[in-house]
Amino acid sequence: MSDEFIYPEGINADTLKQLFEEAYMEVSVDTDGDLIVKDNYRCYLRPDPDGRLISIYAIFGAAADAAQPDKLAYINRVNDQVKMIRASVSANGKFFFDYYLSVEGGISKRAVVMSVRRFFSCLGSALREDTGNVVA
Repeated sequence: MSDEFIYPEGINADTLKQLFEEAYMEVSVDTDGDLIVKDNYRCYLRPDPDGRLISIYAIFGAAADAAQPDKLAYINRVNDQVKMIRASVSANGKFFFDYYLSVEGGISKRAVVMSVRRFFSCLGSALREDTGNVVA
């Protein structure tokens, strides 16, 4: 993976897809135009229309018997213990984990790939915080 820089105007789904293919990571584009990167988990990448930010996120279902207070306690624990990603519970009860990568001023291709790998690592840490088995 090169240290070549990419700039906001060059950030789009096709460019990012090629970047992850060059890093030998499993990547595809969904019908919404979001990138899907798979490793131990699956995450989505969505560049802002102006290319200045890349949203990296993952969604997990909740256990059928998980009570809302238990979900919120889990989310609070993740946000307290795993500081690099943000965790929330959506209106439909699913767990949402996200991180925003700034591209403003340019970013190396290596940094983009390493940020996604770091997101996967943080996601693993977040899932290990699930001591109440609320994540499906």
